Amino acid sequence: MRYFDLLIFDFDGTLADSLPPALIAIQEMLKKLGYPEKSIAQIQPHVGYGEEYLVAGAIGSKDSAEIQRARDVYFEIYRGKLKNIKLYPRVKEFVEHFKEKKLVVVSNKRTLFIELILENLGIKEYFTALYGEGNSACLKPDPCLVLELMSKFKVKAEKTLFIGDMTIDVQTGKNAGVATCAVTYGFESREKLVAAKPDYLVDDLLALAEQIN
Repeated sequence: MRYFDLLIFDFDGTLADSLPPALIAIQEMLKKLGYPEKSIAQIQPHVGYGEEYLVAGAIGSKDSAEIQRARDVYFEIYRGKLKNIKLYPRVKEFVEHFKEKKLVVVSNKRTLFIELILENLGIKEYFTALYGEGNSACLKPDPCLVLELMSKFKVKAEKTLFIGDMTIDVQTGKNAGVATCAVTYGFESREKLVAAKPDYLVDDLLALAEQIN
């Protein structure tokens, strides 16, 4: 059994099932602003690299002013859906079990939304810090924040674990030289996650709790 002092979590698809409402909000934003309608399948390839990338991909534009206008509308719509978001099963039990460790969220999601959702779900208190778009020096798969956190908390790479649901999370951890865990219940296929070769692959966070300390 391997011992870790610092557990770093992705957010969407790992802790909370917060992406489906975001995709619906994108669809509503497109309709409100008069863009061509898109299916969830057409929007989903833009997921994982931050909300600016998501919005830009959805509207099919590189114009900064156009993207900002669309982001503002998207944020307004999405914020109205936050209270409908649920934790994945056994997430609360997992963070409760490891509450004595350093638990940190590192996401490409807007930090304000992470804070609001965790408050609504009653688990914000378990996390030492929350990082996302707005207070992070970089976005995944850049490892700069993971390296910064290890330095800040004086935790070695071999005592750090990055937990996420997408290959970008596994790559971020590998780029930082830390152990990685991919959860299969999120937004990327098991086949892609297996191909990314994480150190741990679990269907349930409590299955991970049985393998680490």
